[in-house]
Amino acid sequence: MSEEEYTGSVSDMKSSEWLASSDIIGLGDVQVTIESVVKSTDVKMDGGRTEKEIYSLKFVGKDKKMVLNATNRKTLAKMFSASVKKWKGQKVKLYVEDGVRNPKGGSPVQGLRIKFETKGLE
Repeated sequence: MSEEEYTGSVSDMKSSEWLASSDIIGLGDVQVTIESVVKSTDVKMDGGRTEKEIYSLKFVGKDKKMVLNATNRKTLAKMFSASVKKWKGQKVKLYVEDGVRNPKGGSPVQGLRIKFETKGLE
């Protein structure tokens, strides 16, 4: 066995293609630019379950995609239009919200949320 001190990011400690709240917790609002909306089918999720269809956001310069839940889809539609092609190139901020309904049931969890602020976006 080999051991070494690890001083990297929490997001690198879990190999997943999906962005999670633990990837940005403690960073405050994280500004990203939407590169595209991706539709994936028959997706094996981290918990082992398979989802028939998932829509996610791919961000410019980022490896992990963000699964779009109903709340974030509605937020994007309000901000930019119900036409998904208008989301491409838009700058948004990601943040962690406490007390989000747990999709698996049980206690509330931390969830990723999207917001748009014209102030501070370059």
